[in-house]
Amino acid sequence: MRTVADYLAEALRNLGVTHVFGIIGKSICPAALKMVDYGLEFIPGRHESSSGFAASGYALQTGRLGVAFATSGPGGTNLLTAAAHAKANNLPVLFITGHQSIQELGLPQCQDSSSYLADLAEMFRPATLFSKLVERGDHFATLFNHAISIALGPNKGPVHLCLPFDVQTELVEQCRIILPEPEPMISVTNLNRVLPLIQQSKHPLIIAGKGVGRAHAHDELLQLAELLHIPVITSPGGKGAIAWNHPLYHGPCGVGGFPHADDLMNQSDLYIVLGSRLSDMTICNLKPENHPAHLIQFDSDPTFVGKILNSQTLHISGDLKDNMNHLLGNLTEHTIQLQAVNRALPPADYFLPLPELSQLSLASVLENMSDILPYDHTLFVDDGSHGFHAVQRYKVKKPGSFVFDAYFACMGNAIGMAIGAKAAAPEETIVCITGDGCFMMLGTEINTAVCNQLPVIFIVVNNKQLDMALKGMQKTTGRIDGTLFEVPMDAAKFAESLGAVAFRAETHAEFTIALKEAQQLNQVTVIELLTDRDEIPPTAHRTLNLN
Repeated sequence: MRTVADYLAEALRNLGVTHVFGIIGKSICPAALKMVDYGLEFIPGRHESSSGFAASGYALQTGRLGVAFATSGPGGTNLLTAAAHAKANNLPVLFITGHQSIQELGLPQCQDSSSYLADLAEMFRPATLFSKLVERGDHFATLFNHAISIALGPNKGPVHLCLPFDVQTELVEQCRIILPEPEPMISVTNLNRVLPLIQQSKHPLIIAGKGVGRAHAHDELLQLAELLHIPVITSPGGKGAIAWNHPLYHGPCGVGGFPHADDLMNQSDLYIVLGSRLSDMTICNLKPENHPAHLIQFDSDPTFVGKILNSQTLHISGDLKDNMNHLLGNLTEHTIQLQAVNRALPPADYFLPLPELSQLSLASVLENMSDILPYDHTLFVDDGSHGFHAVQRYKVKKPGSFVFDAYFACMGNAIGMAIGAKAAAPEETIVCITGDGCFMMLGTEINTAVCNQLPVIFIVVNNKQLDMALKGMQKTTGRIDGTLFEVPMDAAKFAESLGAVAFRAETHAEFTIALKEAQQLNQVTVIELLTDRDEIPPTAHRTLNLN
């Protein structure tokens, strides 16, 4: 007989999990220590939410299950933001929280996770795809199997199990864990209706969202666009689905996008939407009278399909990559006829004038930054003005190498995600762009990277304010309450105190030298980039309405 914690750790190892992320505490000790005993590397975080983000970064980088754990009570509530972020980004993460022993239910205890105080199983339900308290050892296998089948199913996402202390240590004679095997999920009937819609369209348009990256369907996107000569634009979160200089790519749309891409949205009669929910960040410049007649939407989650635009909608459910491959297999027979119907647009003009500022422009830094980095790198971009500057200006060379969440948009997520990705891919160059506001929230995770020898390059954009909030409020209300940092941070000194190598850059030359040296050092490095606080971010389309 073995304990539930033994079976849990063994199952995670058999699922290919190599690293787990979290913060230790009494109620989660049995499970956490067994994970280490079974060969999983434990990356202790400095805040539970960052450990959750790191698990998401690990899941994104590997395509496997990410695992984050926390102790009961506040440890679990600190994971909630990361769980909601994983749900919004369809990332398969198992969140495990501790719980007081079932035998002690009803007794007031420190860090209570029961219904008497902070019911974590209930709290996690809206933030995950499945959440359950495991009340008995002989229930564990059934609940674990169900949770993992959901997390790694066609509509991937986070799940949560709350494990009482005595359940973790309970001896169980048999525990049958079933490892899920992915099966192709193809919407064959609706796929057969795609070609006629494309054939009758005069101005088709592909809108690539972050789902392309989640499904690793970059090659399929390219094949579809090139076979049919259809222009491609990307949502803010879909940036990087296609290389920036591909002749069929016409830039990002929406917040942080190109006017040219928004114009294409307003002129098209058919959208082929690949892995995008079409949120306000994407369609903020689409006029209601210009909604396309038809919409083909590839999305494993039906929640918003057909409910956003006034268009006749064809939903292609299931796995994006599998569906695209099935579609492409049928397209080759019709390519000649379709090429005559769908005319390619002239290549997009990517030139956007740079602002004239007295101090360093972030837009100008981002325009040339990818030239200083190797082709095989991944850039994690945090939320704020700097994120939308990157959407507009950063030149993605390798499809899938740009990660940005413009949907749930929790500040500081990219810091943890970059650490998790580096743990999963130690040989790859991992870079994170974050802001001073984000850095003051979760910047202590730099020490996590240092202690675990995970040499991420962090670029902290410091303009001494909550820039996106300030510029939006200033434009719409004339006020900037709570957006200025009266005592600005010194990110370089803070990073040094956490054990990282640090640079401060106020010019292009200083930044270039720092970024090149950071790559040679192969140590955790923080580059504080001091930029002009008056630079206007490309976020003006999204306004604040207080009426």
